[in-house]
Amino acid sequence: MQPASQKILVVEDYEPWLELFKVWLNHAGYQELYFARMGNEAIALARKAIPDCILLDLVLPDMDGMEVCKIVRSIPALGRTPIIMVTAHRKDKIMGLEFGADYFVQKSENPAELLATLRAVFRRRELDLDIVRKGDVSLHVETRKVYYRDVLVATLTPKEFELFHVLLERSPEPVDKDILFTAVAGTKKPELSRSLDILLNRLRKALPVVLQQRIKSVKGFGYIYIPPSDQ
Repeated sequence: MQPASQKILVVEDYEPWLELFKVWLNHAGYQELYFARMGNEAIALARKAIPDCILLDLVLPDMDGMEVCKIVRSIPALGRTPIIMVTAHRKDKIMGLEFGADYFVQKSENPAELLATLRAVFRRRELDLDIVRKGDVSLHVETRKVYYRDVLVATLTPKEFELFHVLLERSPEPVDKDILFTAVAGTKKPELSRSLDILLNRLRKALPVVLQQRIKSVKGFGYIYIPPSDQ
């Protein structure tokens, strides 16, 4: 997912820090932000928004950040949501990890560590969710869903998905028909290359026009997925 589509819940009661987080995150491209100043407010908002990541302050007016972390972790829909604990006290790191926080970042007027940690969080989350990304296209392996610019555009059959997966992975190199057929069928049968052409046409029809146009035939060889020139 691109930064603009990633939902981040910021839990911080001190207004100056809240404003700093907002400026830093917006500047980094994160647009879908939620803010809570109290622990109970944060828990309710997390249940409703189901954020992709939570930035959690340790000291809150109504409850300890550790308790918020513990409660969030007990909610099934939020059990795997990454939690970055943000505090001025490094000595709280071990306790925060024990309560279910995934990362610890010390408060600083330099946002470099925080933003680097966020990038690491989302890279790890994509790996955990088995997401394959190529430029503006991402594939969700488990569900066989295709996203274009983070918008769901297709759900493919197993063979269509495997074909598109191979083309994306090898892009911008062309892929030999024998390799494509072997990847999809699990066996090398060049005499059945016509069935590959049929499957390729089915794949094209399942995709939006903008992605159809990126799949080209390489005469006498196979097929290629051509990404946009700005990727």
